[in-house]
Amino acid sequence: MASLAMFVTPKQHGATLLEFSVTVAVTAILMTVLLQSMFFYQDRAEEAAVRQTIANVRSALEIKVATGKLPGRSVDLTILAEQNPLDLLKEKPANYVGALFHPGDGDIGVGNWCFDRADKTLVYLLNNRNSLVDAQTKRLKYKVKLTRLPQLSARPSGTPDAVGVAFEQVKD
Repeated sequence: MASLAMFVTPKQHGATLLEFSVTVAVTAILMTVLLQSMFFYQDRAEEAAVRQTIANVRSALEIKVATGKLPGRSVDLTILAEQNPLDLLKEKPANYVGALFHPGDGDIGVGNWCFDRADKTLVYLLNNRNSLVDAQTKRLKYKVKLTRLPQLSARPSGTPDAVGVAFEQVKD
């Protein structure tokens, strides 16, 4: 019985106030670091998703133009510049809310794409303005634009018109 008494102390107390406050402070610091890194990676993921969608649209436009230049085929680039560029993709992004006339931020919702039928632009509403380094606003707008070389000075006579399309960001 004497050996059992050696392992049990007569008075055991809980943590002191100092130990508790140190534990709370360390936990708060770790949570702050965790949340900051989580927000950073969320912003980078949003940036990657936006840039990937833009790259997909640009690739689809280039394929459509190249297909139109094949023998026996044609594509009207003016119509291509007026239509929804997401219609060229095999699958629209999961965060695409549709084609609307003059959509407001509430119609689109943060983190979503929308085609504005009024000004023929593809609109993306950022979750956070810091998601993209070059973003001046939370609303990003992209448009399909026709590109042409000047008529006389830039090309030799007898060459066909150099017409193409570009998918560019536009400012409000």
